[in-house]
Amino acid sequence: MVERLESAFRSTRYALQLVLEDVARVAPGWLVAGVVVHLLHQVIRTRGWFNIIRAAYPDATALRARDVTSAYLAGTGLNSVVPARGGDLAKLYLIRRRAPEARWSTLAATFLPETFFETVVGVGLVVWAISQGFLPVPVAPSEIPAVDVSLLMRHPVLSTVGGVLAAASCLVLVRLLRARTRDLGARLRQGVVILGRPRDFVCGVVTWQLLGRLVRLASLACFMAAFALPVTVATVALVMAAQGGGRIIPIAPASAGLRIAMLTYGFVAVTGEAVDIAQLTAFSFGVGATLTAAGFAIAIAILGREVGAGSPLAITARLHERLDAAAPVTSRAP
Repeated sequence: MVERLESAFRSTRYALQLVLEDVARVAPGWLVAGVVVHLLHQVIRTRGWFNIIRAAYPDATALRARDVTSAYLAGTGLNSVVPARGGDLAKLYLIRRRAPEARWSTLAATFLPETFFETVVGVGLVVWAISQGFLPVPVAPSEIPAVDVSLLMRHPVLSTVGGVLAAASCLVLVRLLRARTRDLGARLRQGVVILGRPRDFVCGVVTWQLLGRLVRLASLACFMAAFALPVTVATVALVMAAQGGGRIIPIAPASAGLRIAMLTYGFVAVTGEAVDIAQLTAFSFGVGATLTAAGFAIAIAILGREVGAGSPLAITARLHERLDAAAPVTSRAP
């Protein structure tokens, strides 16, 4: 967590340095509007997750839509600074405080239908970016990395024996785990039960997430206006595609470079005008740092209210204590 905070601090300092050097001029009004509209997008999107959880637990009447929104905002804010998506655990913890009958595994399974539509849209945007030449992909056999299989060719017997042993080990492992995972499978299926109700999924999840995507486009437009970038439907879609394309490489510096490269070539293609790469760098790092700071502040406020602590360290300690106390109970539950 400390390393992620330091990385966010370095990004913020770099973005501020670019702004102070007059590489990019920021309009504070548009920047604030972008943050507000971004938060509105998250609030709208969480309505779909609320419907997914209620489909899995129709008797959890004590769980309200605003409870799910608070859990989502807190977890998303933590994910920006906590490694390995540790904020998702905070989401589940806050949901279980309002719906104690919910199982951890079932709630975790609800992430699948919650991200399904977003994943489809993200892949579609990346495909569009690839079709426009904004993402570097192999176009000739010589550009595809070669795989060295000479060892397998020189030792076919050894390769065959290794393959048989690996297959036998997997078979034994599956048989050992089958009985133990039978109940787990039922709980996981309960979490994705809404996928078996296409009408409920479309009306209760997709419509909210589609509306959230449209609001997110408006948020990106505000951020682009704040950094004096050309705002059109095509350029806003390009920025959204760049954000999705950057996630292909989960290493922060590489993904950031990929986003900036996409924007550098993409703006020329869709507007016919070149945009200074330093300006795009300031935009990318500036928006990321702004949303990280806002999300983390909101997460601390929500979690502090829930656990009765004020500082991040005290909140972390309280969460560890309560999660450790809850673990034996959940393991004994039928």
